[in-house]
Amino acid sequence: MAITRYLPLLGLVLCVLSACATPPVHLTPENSLAYNVSGEGRLADNAPLFVVENPAHDYNRIGSPIIEDVGDGSRIVSINPDTPQIFAEERSWAGQRGRYTNLVYRVHFSEIPSSILPFYLTAGKNVGLLVIVTLDERNQPVLVTSLHTCGCYLAIIPTSFLDPAALPEGWNSKEQYVYGETLPGILTYDGDPTLAKLHIWLRDGVHRVMAIRLEDAAGGIRYPQVTVTLHPKESLVRLPFADGETFSFFETDGPRKDYVHGSQKIWERLLISWWAFDWRVGEDKRLGRNTDDGPVFYTSLKPWARAASDLRDFPAFLKYWGWSL
Repeated sequence: MAITRYLPLLGLVLCVLSACATPPVHLTPENSLAYNVSGEGRLADNAPLFVVENPAHDYNRIGSPIIEDVGDGSRIVSINPDTPQIFAEERSWAGQRGRYTNLVYRVHFSEIPSSILPFYLTAGKNVGLLVIVTLDERNQPVLVTSLHTCGCYLAIIPTSFLDPAALPEGWNSKEQYVYGETLPGILTYDGDPTLAKLHIWLRDGVHRVMAIRLEDAAGGIRYPQVTVTLHPKESLVRLPFADGETFSFFETDGPRKDYVHGSQKIWERLLISWWAFDWRVGEDKRLGRNTDDGPVFYTSLKPWARAASDLRDFPAFLKYWGWSL
């Protein structure tokens, strides 16, 4: 297709516009906050420790959805940064090399603020992040996948428990580049996976994953922390409201069905939608359990790769990106 010749140029322009070549930041206890999951079971045991930069800004803190009645039957959905919640679920699937379990973690923030310098392409409300820890049949983590809840900024990181034959051809085990962020090419466990804790650092303003590492689980946490309990991901469609009513975090009808309330992205619509052939590009959405459930959760902007890169079908998604689990 003729448009393919312009994709690298478009990607470069968008990268510059987004100020995505951001220098690394060394977080200190003075400019960071960690969210530590408590509880029992596989979801709690394998939950990442999220560390956010500059928590003094409300938009940098993990929050919880709230519903406000503004009269005339209208309701507004927003994120309260003072009550953090992490939503989680398990999903099992069969691959070429056995059966696997995805532990899916979802967090949301009040916004990516509007900014010209640096320019925040993804500015918008109620934005979110997904982290998926994939376990093998021995409950060993073999993959860590991160992306925003619009499907963008995808990173897939193997661990030392993954069979090297499952890696994409020519995989760089030292590092990988995700739109300006440098992430590891592999996460190396030293024996028992329960002795290490997955740490994920999120960048100020844009909530980009700027670092992922394994830390000694018994070594303590160097940052101020908040203890968080996990909530079932299904509870997002039944948020408590007045008089025992519930309300969904996602729109329930119309052209935005299954998209997060209020998550329109004006800059992405203006600059990307016309060549990605998606009016709702960049808008946060529900991750359906299969390809018949919810909107297509594509992870490639190539219009012809929309179905092949759909996160709802995890084995097909991995195959599209070159993995052979």
